[in-house]
Amino acid sequence: MSLPEQIAERIFAAIANGEYAPGDRIREEMLAEQFEVSRGPVREALRILEKDSVVRILPNRGAHVTQLSVKEVADIFEIRSKLVGAMVRSLGRPDDKLIAHIEGRVSELEALARDPGAGDDYLAVTYQLARVLAQSSGNERLAEILGSLARQTRRYSKLGLATAARRKESARLWRAMVDAMKAGDLESAAAATEEMIDASAREAARQLQPRKAAARRSNPEETPAAPAAGTQHPQDTLQ
Repeated sequence: MSLPEQIAERIFAAIANGEYAPGDRIREEMLAEQFEVSRGPVREALRILEKDSVVRILPNRGAHVTQLSVKEVADIFEIRSKLVGAMVRSLGRPDDKLIAHIEGRVSELEALARDPGAGDDYLAVTYQLARVLAQSSGNERLAEILGSLARQTRRYSKLGLATAARRKESARLWRAMVDAMKAGDLESAAAATEEMIDASAREAARQLQPRKAAARRSNPEETPAAPAAGTQHPQDTLQ
């Protein structure tokens, strides 16, 4: 990855892990110092994240983390479900090494699903698997689009996989997908993948509804505040 892409991944990881909340400002100068780079690559990284709807850059106000919305869940998960399903159906006979790699990660998911406290680790593996699937298509442009969608949906996926019960169901569907791939049944593999994405979307939307109502009751016109002074973020030096 290019330097701005590496920085975008680091910033996105901090957002996905909850170190930045929706509405928080992301300060270029602070990130440049953290990553030991000039502000130029940081600015480009923020533009990458804006394209993926993760941040919004406002004139004279800088970059802010976008708010989560029920409508966006429906919109982007629908797109992702259809594209990923179509991609899986078009794989042909998957490479044995690819299947072995996916099966190994699915076994990790099954183990993590049995641990009620492993939600973040489970989410990280599913994100990595989504990127592997995207890259396996052999279509660089499609892989780029699917990678962007995986990033856009990750914060919602965290809600969609927040409970142990949901993670167990997700692991079951991942297993169904890889077993179908091994059998050469790409239609069933695609159906399992689509069901997995759709179930995560439904749960994310369900969890967002009470949050949205509570926010409206609290202060419907409240301006998002910047992170409090002293907030700590990862001190990663890029290679």
